Amino acid sequence: MENDLIVEGQVRRFSLGQVLRKRQRPPYWMIVPAVFLLLVIVVVPFFISIYTSFTQLDQYTIGNWMKAPFVGFRNYIYAFTQGSALGASALQSLWVSVSFSVLTTVFITPIGIIAALLVNTSFRGRAFVRALFLIPYVLPVFVNAITWRMLFMNGWGLVDLILSALHLGSINTFWLIGPNSFWAMVIADVWSSWPFIYLMVLAGLQGISGDLYESAYMDGATVVRSFFSITLPMLRPILGLALLLSTLSHFNNFTLPFIMFGTPPSPQADVLPLNVYVTSFQTFNFGLGAAMSLITLILMMIPAFFYIRMLRLGNETA
Repeated sequence: MENDLIVEGQVRRFSLGQVLRKRQRPPYWMIVPAVFLLLVIVVVPFFISIYTSFTQLDQYTIGNWMKAPFVGFRNYIYAFTQGSALGASALQSLWVSVSFSVLTTVFITPIGIIAALLVNTSFRGRAFVRALFLIPYVLPVFVNAITWRMLFMNGWGLVDLILSALHLGSINTFWLIGPNSFWAMVIADVWSSWPFIYLMVLAGLQGISGDLYESAYMDGATVVRSFFSITLPMLRPILGLALLLSTLSHFNNFTLPFIMFGTPPSPQADVLPLNVYVTSFQTFNFGLGAAMSLITLILMMIPAFFYIRMLRLGNETA
């Protein structure tokens, strides 16, 4: 009888342990709907895009797209050499996108840092100034693009009127076509995106202890020396992330050039995302457009890979 009770107690304890383990097990089944949507919306179209990039899929073969002629790497070769009938080659658009993203990031970085330093100290009305600096960033991109399109209009745009009044340019300067279209795009994007660097730097400044500046002041360090010896080194991690995200965002900017210049744009403003759109949905060369979109994806992954690698090396060193 006692052995039966012991055996029964062991069985009961074993059963209770199983129940507890089942309750502590993560409920992975709850993420099944999210995984399913991710597969349908992201993974499946991605592999279809890879398949499409190796086929001659256009308006003539889209009716039976599974049997579109297989062309191998011809779309990738055409992307870098010929491009579409209305757009430039991917190589030319790549140069425009890289120049646009790098120049915009270079211009907005000092503006954002200076703005963050200005509102980091206490003064009357600081909350209002902080909110005022965010206005360009919170405006929708299409509103910014339409506004700058009207400002750069030939003859009656505010930019031409001001330059003509100051004798710095002609009233008939063409900003939306020709070589000036690239600089018009840069100016419009700089105005709308510099608050991103401002926000990131301001967040980083909040984490720097004031004791460091007091110690530097006691040692006779000037404001400039404190900035380069304390502020900038402390901001380096968050500033590196901000520069990376800013460059990738500008590189992938589609809405601004699409609304400002329309389609097809001037070759000087034919960024890679806009070229992919024109190739795919205006010339209906879906195979070439898929190849160009995959090239864009690979190029955007390269700086992200090196940044993540640098972070890992920095953590291992620390």
